[in-house]
Amino acid sequence: MEKVKYLLLYWLWQFPQKLLGTILAKALKAERHSLPTHGGMIEWRCFKRSTAFSTFISGVSLADAILLSNNNGSEETVRHEHGHSIQSLRLGWLYLPIVGAYSAVFCNLWDRWFHRGWHRYDRQYWYYVTRWTERWADRLGKVDRGKALASIPRPANAQYPAMPSQREEKN
Repeated sequence: MEKVKYLLLYWLWQFPQKLLGTILAKALKAERHSLPTHGGMIEWRCFKRSTAFSTFISGVSLADAILLSNNNGSEETVRHEHGHSIQSLRLGWLYLPIVGAYSAVFCNLWDRWFHRGWHRYDRQYWYYVTRWTERWADRLGKVDRGKALASIPRPANAQYPAMPSQREEKN
């Protein structure tokens, strides 16, 4: 029964992203890693930063394949990408057109093209707090974005407000 469930859930329901993830992991020669969590382990793969792919993408989730560049494997990032894996499991074939395309174009590319001069705090806030796909992935991956943003010094001229946890620390 487990084999049938695996075939139906992981290969048919998530086929496009499962296939892409498998191909990318092999092409990038990504090494396996794991992150212990309260509910078990999150498996992820790390690829070398020098590849042409990594200059464009620092991390991607395709079904259960979480691929991160070698300098991007923080617990927060792994959990966030795991959130995208859960989105893939819930949305099936719709994941790539709904979450994947939106994240790639309106989050990743948009940020890289139009926010180059922004301070890191504003870029992180814009990307993870104002974009619905990223906020949802954070929630599913149990990422405390307020805590993560609090670790980045917020400039006096920041475009975005302090997160609630940052406001509490100042009082």
